[in-house]
Formats: sequence, C-alpha cells, structure tokens
Amino acid sequence: MKAETLARLAEWERDLRRLKREVVALTGKTVSRISLRTQADEIATCWVEELRSPLEHKFGLPADLVAETSENMKRLHRLSRPSNLRSSYLSTLNAVLRRFQDRFVLPIKQTSTTVESVFDLRRLVAGLPDSAESDYLKEAIDCADAGYRRAAIVLGWCAAIDRIQRKLQGLGFAKFNAASTKLKNQTTGKYKRWNKQFSVTTLGDLQAVFDTDLVVVLEGMGLIDSNQSQRLETCFQYRNHSAHPGEAPIGDAHVLAFFTDVNEIILVNPRFAL
Repeated sequence: MKAETLARLAEWERDLRRLKREVVALTGKTVSRISLRTQADEIATCWVEELRSPLEHKFGLPADLVAETSENMKRLHRLSRPSNLRSSYLSTLNAVLRRFQDRFVLPIKQTSTTVESVFDLRRLVAGLPDSAESDYLKEAIDCADAGYRRAAIVLGWCAAIDRIQRKLQGLGFAKFNAASTKLKNQTTGKYKRWNKQFSVTTLGDLQAVFDTDLVVVLEGMGLIDSNQSQRLETCFQYRNHSAHPGEAPIGDAHVLAFFTDVNEIILVNPRFAL
C-alpha cells in the first residue's frame, strides 16, 4: 500500500505541475481550452476518489492539510468550468504544490507501521493497551496466517464492534439515543429517509442494535465521518461474505484491507479510546 500510494502521489504531482506549466504558457486572462479544463477536473477527481482517504486514514496526514487540499480541489473542480481566470488556476495549483515533498511525500516515507502483507498484521495489534483485546486479535491473525481468512475477518469484526459498544457505554447511552433521534428527524441530507430511533439503557440493549445501524449512529454522533462510515460498511460486507457461504472471494488483499481499516478507524483512533 505504501509503495502504491507514493507512486500515485508522484503521478498526481506530475499532473499538477504539467497543468501549471500549460496554464502559465497561456496569453489570455482566462482558461477556455477544453484539454486544460479536462486535466483540472481529472486532477481534482483523483484527490477525491483515490488519494484523500488513504492519505488521511492510513498514513495520518494532518487534518488541516487534508482539509486545505480538499478545499483547493473543490475550487479546481469549479475552475474546470468554461472560461475561469488564469490567475485563479495558478493560485490554486501553487497552494497545493507548495512544499509538496515535505508536506505530502516525506510523512509517508517515514511511516514505519504500514502493513504490506498478511504476515505483518501482528504489527497492527502490538501496541493495543487492552491485553485481552490484543490477545483476541492475535487469535484472529493466527487464523489469517494459517490461511483461514474468513475466520480471521469474522473475529476481527467482533473485536471492532466490542470496542465500539464499550466506548458508547462509557459515553453514556443517552448520547447514543439522542443521536438516533436527531437522525430520524432529518428531512434533508444523507439520512433524510432514516426512520429508526433507539432507546438503549443497557449494554444488552446496545448489543441488540444491528451493526450497520450502529455505524450510522456513530456518524451521527460525530465519532466517524462519512468516508469512515462507508469503509466500515465495506468491512461489514467482508464480514458477511466471510460468515456465509458464497462465491465472493476473500483473499489476502481483502484481509489486509479489512484489518488495516478496522485498526485505523476504530482500534487506534483516539475517539474510540477507552
């Protein structure tokens, strides 16, 4: 993952610099050439669809850098419409390219905990403070090492849900209930059709809440963002594909993606510290 991300980041930088050179070479005040506007749109889309999530969640780039770059890419998307100012293109591109290697590349190169194979998965759980949780996850990884990938994912998901439930218990069930009510009352936005409301008073009540509903309320509480919510939904799909017979493959790549996401989004996320 580390090597692939660095390669894609290098390609993205080259695209940014090429677009800047071509915009600098223009003689007019606006950018109307379709090829340049297409390049701008593709660069901005690459950030949204390919780069932001791994840079933010897997490699931990500073939140302010991620937010600033996202705003610049949103601006570049708007600029890709017909006949926007050449100076606006250049200010946006210069903002992203400023100290690019130091801000984007160097932090990834210095990352030493990136998991590159199934056999490195133990590095994910080595530093967990809860010994019982760590031992449980080591058992899951033993399954992966032995080739029992589906069993590993099922155990890993159970560990993630257990951490979530214990965190919510610590925060107080009233906050969970209030978030579900707030989501139900939404009339616009992502959850305008959400029609569930919970009245949890015990850990047993919480354990009866379906896992995907739990993830929705976590987003409503601000414990995870929209991207993290989608990733956890994918992890839950892997869990279901692992727990029930079917044709969907579960290979090493799926195991790596599952445990990396569960680790970053839940287990080592300060928001879920107990």
